[in-house]
Amino acid sequence: MKTITTAVSAIALLSALTPVCAFAIEPAWVGVRGGTNGVGGEVGVRILPTIVLRGVGQGYDYGYDQTIDGIAYDGSLKLGSYGLQADFRPPVVPFYLTAGIFANDNQFDLVATPATNVVIGNTSYTPAQVGTLNTKATFNDIAYFVGAGVKLELGPIETALEAGVYYQGDPKVVYTSTGLLASNPSFQTDLALETAKIVDELDAARYWPMVTLMGRYKF
Repeated sequence: MKTITTAVSAIALLSALTPVCAFAIEPAWVGVRGGTNGVGGEVGVRILPTIVLRGVGQGYDYGYDQTIDGIAYDGSLKLGSYGLQADFRPPVVPFYLTAGIFANDNQFDLVATPATNVVIGNTSYTPAQVGTLNTKATFNDIAYFVGAGVKLELGPIETALEAGVYYQGDPKVVYTSTGLLASNPSFQTDLALETAKIVDELDAARYWPMVTLMGRYKF
């Protein structure tokens, strides 16, 4: 997976650029992960006795059919992110705190082809006038994560459950039509009103709940 390779390379580069601290850096684990931000893998290095730095890559595509303002959309939620997380892992206790920064490729793709008249903005339009409605919602290129986790160690095997908030910013929506009125100024005004309603519908995704189950092999 390209994202996992990038994450591993980032950690290798970090190690190479910090020769003064090289004595303190040692491999911690390799692992797999799955949760609300997709499935993927991670590698960890211990840079201090209580600090582990992780390279993380994850992604997945989900079906996402949604009715917004009376219009039924077929679509998908495409998840993709890779980045770095730092864990504070106190001795003895099974709990830890974590924070991270990610390159964020999450997006919603929605498509609707009405078979009957639909209201867009403040006006009713025929299927021919509307054609196919295409929606793409993206978020910030950089996302931030804060959370906490609990781990269970069985020899070299560790399982962990982690939960927190993945902040990816406001949705940025591009809403277009292929119908007969696609370039009509009045229709474009109504499309802008409909775009605002889609933004409101997807706005809660700016604070994405990130819950992840992990399995690790420790060195």
